[in-house]
Amino acid sequence: MKKHPQAPRLNQIAALLATSSFAAMLALPAHAQDAKPADATTADAKADAVGLDRVVVTGTSQAKSKMRSSVSVTDVDQEQVTNLGARSEAEVLKLIPGIRAESSAGPGGNSNIAVRGLPIASGGAKFVQFQEDGLPVVEFGDMNFGNNDYFIRFDNNVDRIQTLRGGSAATLASQAPGAVINYISKTGNEPGGSVALTRGLNYNETRVDADYGGRLASDLTYHIGGYFRDGEGPRKSDTSSLHGYQLKGNITKTFNGGKGYVRGYFKVLDENAPTYTGMPAVASVSGTSVSGMSALKNFDIRTESQLSIYNQTMPTADLFTGRAGVANISNGITVSSKAVGLEFKNEVGGWTVEDRFKISSTSSSFQTQFWSANTLAGVLGNLGGASAKYFNGALAGQTVTTANLKTGLVSQGAAINQQSPDMGHFANDLSVSRNFDLSGSKLNAKAGLYMSKQDIVQQWQISERVMEIGHNGALIDIYDGAGNALTTAGLTGYNNQWGGCCARDIDAHYSNTAPYLALNLESGDFDFEGALRRDNFKARGSYAGGKQVAGGFDVDGNGTISGAEKNVYLVDNVNRSPINYDTAYTSYSLGANYRATKDLSVFARVSKGGRAIADRLLFSPFVDAKTGALTAGLENYAVATVKQKELGVKYRGKFDGGNYGLFATLFQTTTEEYDYDQTRTVGPKLNVKGFKANGLELESALSWGAFALNANAVYTDQKVTKDLVGTATGNSTVGKTPGGQPKWIYSLSPRYTFGQLTVGGTMWGQTAVWNNDFDTAQVAGRAIFNAFASYQLSDNTSVNLNVSNLFNKVASSGGVGGPSNLNGQQIVELRPEAGRTASVTLRYAF
Repeated sequence: MKKHPQAPRLNQIAALLATSSFAAMLALPAHAQDAKPADATTADAKADAVGLDRVVVTGTSQAKSKMRSSVSVTDVDQEQVTNLGARSEAEVLKLIPGIRAESSAGPGGNSNIAVRGLPIASGGAKFVQFQEDGLPVVEFGDMNFGNNDYFIRFDNNVDRIQTLRGGSAATLASQAPGAVINYISKTGNEPGGSVALTRGLNYNETRVDADYGGRLASDLTYHIGGYFRDGEGPRKSDTSSLHGYQLKGNITKTFNGGKGYVRGYFKVLDENAPTYTGMPAVASVSGTSVSGMSALKNFDIRTESQLSIYNQTMPTADLFTGRAGVANISNGITVSSKAVGLEFKNEVGGWTVEDRFKISSTSSSFQTQFWSANTLAGVLGNLGGASAKYFNGALAGQTVTTANLKTGLVSQGAAINQQSPDMGHFANDLSVSRNFDLSGSKLNAKAGLYMSKQDIVQQWQISERVMEIGHNGALIDIYDGAGNALTTAGLTGYNNQWGGCCARDIDAHYSNTAPYLALNLESGDFDFEGALRRDNFKARGSYAGGKQVAGGFDVDGNGTISGAEKNVYLVDNVNRSPINYDTAYTSYSLGANYRATKDLSVFARVSKGGRAIADRLLFSPFVDAKTGALTAGLENYAVATVKQKELGVKYRGKFDGGNYGLFATLFQTTTEEYDYDQTRTVGPKLNVKGFKANGLELESALSWGAFALNANAVYTDQKVTKDLVGTATGNSTVGKTPGGQPKWIYSLSPRYTFGQLTVGGTMWGQTAVWNNDFDTAQVAGRAIFNAFASYQLSDNTSVNLNVSNLFNKVASSGGVGGPSNLNGQQIVELRPEAGRTASVTLRYAF
């Protein structure tokens, strides 16, 4: 296999930080610090129900309160996430208005995440960036087999999640014109810590969390923490595919009378976790309406998955030599990441210098089975087969019939062994700012330079495999009329999935240099903000796709070519293509905020930002396969441009015994993008599309004595405005609503405290969605209820009970495929929300 250069190794640095400095800290006593009394802090929080006095530090050039900022920002704290009982990173995002998170992919990630009607064009989070303490975890949110939620975990190290939607995200971050979701770490300013043990009550998962922080001296603070978890996750898999840990820490030294600080930090994430793909369900169909989805006979879509003890491994053909191998395809998503970073800030002579630096050495893999439901007759017809036999399982060697299939259905889907030996990332953000007095007004000017590098080194081995649909489904081999095997252990070929796409070797490296300038003017009750950014993007490297071996290939070396060996694709290294292009784009954002009173502000903003397309541009007509340059006349499609307009109001008030707050934003977004998804089954895999969305975000909170309520809602009217392939072929989707996009998304989170007991829950849901961009069938909306109860056993000890999907509903996290009539049933394929899961947590704080 071709060797690739690796990102700088950080093992020794991370080990040093983890074993010496931070270990020593845990042995030292915490020093006291000045702080508000607890009752005063609690009273302040209740009076500011939606946190309008909280300082915005994400995607802005000057730290100031939400009430003074012309952006839409939401903070989610530890308590809210704990009460939600989130089972994945994407579920956490359901607490943030404007974010649409299809959260059914499981604890390993691979979720689709969108904001404000911007499209989920090719999976992942194309226009949304995950950050940790102000720097991206990875540069791009939608890398093939590398979505940004692979590489980030919420745990007790996180103080809060601050999300900036639209606005200055276009100019104060790269590749994130839609939103920046920033996980802000605890730094030890508030001394203390906790240890918690969580156990799944009706599913197999055990998790331990621990963190501690405090002061070593009056000018020296630290925090360290992490988690370990083991089991299966929220669905049955019988493969124990959830196992791993995260460890994070930081140390901060302040100086210059508190005007400056330097902070070092590290992170180690090592985990494999299951990822769940599409599964079939029975649906009620009336005309073009799909509703009443329910589980198949002998397969509960709420608690089971596509994983099987009979499909844990698959035979492979080496991408370059064709030699036989074996791959584990039950691991799900495996991530190994080590990162170190440094933050610096100081004020000298009226100038403030800030720098954030991070480098990570990261590898990952994606190993699982995709299902594609069909009848036995349908699969035999597709493959030219006359009969089928079970390759393994309880009926191994017996003839397959519709009657002895667990659900009556067969899958002819992708068995995926994808490796990413290098997904390393580097980022540095350096800025200089100064305040100026202008005849009673205050001007803050900030100039900065952001630099980054993202490595994408991958090998794909994706083969088509036939198996039984059902819990622990068996593999199935297909035979022709003469009894000759057409498959091998269920494989119809080697690296032959999706039209032979999937023998791939990618060695891509993307760098970005982005100078930016931001101005903030405070004049009386007005705040004006403006920023410019110029992203200069370079792509270098090479890549090679698959080529079918004429006459087949003797993979197992037994001297004959049979079964899957007749359909073998290997990497075509002879015709390897270079990557050698540059592109650039300019972003801007202009905003104004007016403080009518101390409790009421209004704001407006217009922005334009971009998202450079990375690895999804490869294997397309937009990159010249011979020179690696962008194809002449198509250069614009290397960047997706997003334009936004916003008009918002922030208000808080009081009534007898209570406080409330409201944050409302009208928005309009437009984008035109190159859209490529190799896994798409309806519509072209490659297209150029445009979208426009008008909508309203509502974030509200109420605190009234022992009762509290958070209520969020988002209305989105999204339409397709351009469909290059559809228009050319007479099958345009222009004017239609993209599949999976609901008009309304909402969440309602009430809670009430009775002495030492707090009870509450979250209802989150959406209205109906279309099944695809052609709007051929409309899928009914759904609502999911989560509930919790927390009891304070003592001043330091509490116990929490969380129940997700309390009413055990069958629900899709997004759109659906189908419906199709299979064996007399209306079958849809969807990524379902997990059914009812319950967990209990015992927590000790100190």
